[in-house]
Amino acid sequence: MTKCWNIAVVGEVYVDHIFTDFDHVPLPGEEVFAEQYRREAGGGTVNTACALARLGHNSSIFGVFGEDEEAWLRLRLSSFGVHAEHAASSELPNALTVSMSTTSDRSFLSYAGANRILEKYVALPETIAALSMAQHVHFAMPLEVELAKVLLPSLRAAGCTLSIDPGWRKDWFLSSGSLDILRMVDLFLPNESEAQLLTGHKKPEQMLRSCAALGLHHTVIKLGPRGAVTFQNDRLYTMVPPDVQVIDTTGAGDAFDAGFIDAWLSGADIEEQLRRACICGSLSTRARGALTALPFREEMRDFVQEKSIF
Repeated sequence: MTKCWNIAVVGEVYVDHIFTDFDHVPLPGEEVFAEQYRREAGGGTVNTACALARLGHNSSIFGVFGEDEEAWLRLRLSSFGVHAEHAASSELPNALTVSMSTTSDRSFLSYAGANRILEKYVALPETIAALSMAQHVHFAMPLEVELAKVLLPSLRAAGCTLSIDPGWRKDWFLSSGSLDILRMVDLFLPNESEAQLLTGHKKPEQMLRSCAALGLHHTVIKLGPRGAVTFQNDRLYTMVPPDVQVIDTTGAGDAFDAGFIDAWLSGADIEEQLRRACICGSLSTRARGALTALPFREEMRDFVQEKSIF
């Protein structure tokens, strides 16, 4: 089968309204003025697809756009080189998030909008056929069991490799069916809180050993500013991120996913996979918003040892 693009990213698409440079989040009945405002395409799906495109991959996004924001979203994604020809359009308003960031904390208010029909869109035969044209499919969303049982074997049969970062979905991680889904993918990329919720353990090594015992043999846990950790051949591998001036950590985990997938697909060893992922995640924090500071491959090279595979 001839592949049209090498990576498809599937999941929720948002328009983010980001307010920064203000003293505190307003209390009920109070009005606070922000010095800075930015409108941006957002959500893990967008962040990871754009990060992969910045690294030189031919990436395509699979999600649902509301008609009110569709033209702008397609233009913004195109500016990063992300394909969106198979994304769906809905009469529902586009999903949106209002982000309020101070120097010490962040608050979010989100509206699901067109994302409410995401599962139906992903289950369509034409969507599955289009996804099958990718070398690798990354799910930046939780998959329901019935959909996964149809979708994942079909993609496997088409020769696709698979990864998932479900995001923080407490009910999903506590459901026994989520384990069946995670066993069907090649890479599971949770953060520390999500891995703790799934396994009941607090230490990363215990989480990874528990994941392995559950049949999740390629789990990579993101530890925020402490880097990342994984377990392979009964050995623990850790990696710390490079030193950068952190401005905004929004989307850093999504950029990490892109860096890891990039290295994994290139055939790099496990240490290089972790190193490249930590570099990509860290460099993404150098500016406000999740997309502005996403690194190009040339920037990544400045942080990686000469033996690295590019």
